[in-house]
Formats: sequence, C-alpha cells, structure tokens
Amino acid sequence: MGQNSSGSGSSGGDHGDDPAAVAIPRRGRAAMTATAVAAIADLAGVPGDTVATDAPFTDLGLSSTQLARLAAVLEDALGVEVSLTALYDHPDIDRLVEHLASV
Repeated sequence: MGQNSSGSGSSGGDHGDDPAAVAIPRRGRAAMTATAVAAIADLAGVPGDTVATDAPFTDLGLSSTQLARLAAVLEDALGVEVSLTALYDHPDIDRLVEHLASV
C-alpha cells in the first residue's frame, strides 16, 4: 500500500534512511510512471495503454539499444540520472520508478 503517502503523521520531518522518498510525492511518482509508459510506448511502437507497468522491459519488446535510448529519454524528461544498469537492476516501470524516487 502507499508506504510514503500516509506516513506516520506524527512528525513532519522523519530524518530516517530515506529523505528523498519524501521529496517525490505520489503525484510525482504517477508523473514519472506516465513519462516512462509514454517513452516505452514510443520506443516499442505500441499504444501506451498496452504498456503494463509491472512487465519486464524485455517482455515489452525493448532491445538493449532501446533500453539505452530509454535511459536517455527518461534522464531528459525527469531530470534525474537513469543509468542503463538501473534499467537492468529495476527491470520494470514500477520498480524503476520506486528506485528513481528514492535516489
């Protein structure tokens, strides 16, 4: 469920391990997901509504060359570093967005 959306609510500034997760609210994560879906749909040449956010990038038909392009497109669109290694370590949209939101 929404681990960062409700929080504990008692103190506004939990200095715990992951201050960056608070910096990307759910709305920001939704925008990151939508950006990734649109980029993958464009690269794969498919409609965006056919891109499952929990499907591995390879199952979506992306080659290693397309993954490299995806990393560049996401970096430009999101303004955060997206390495090719991150795409392999977090091999679907949901996991990649979770990772990017925490860095």
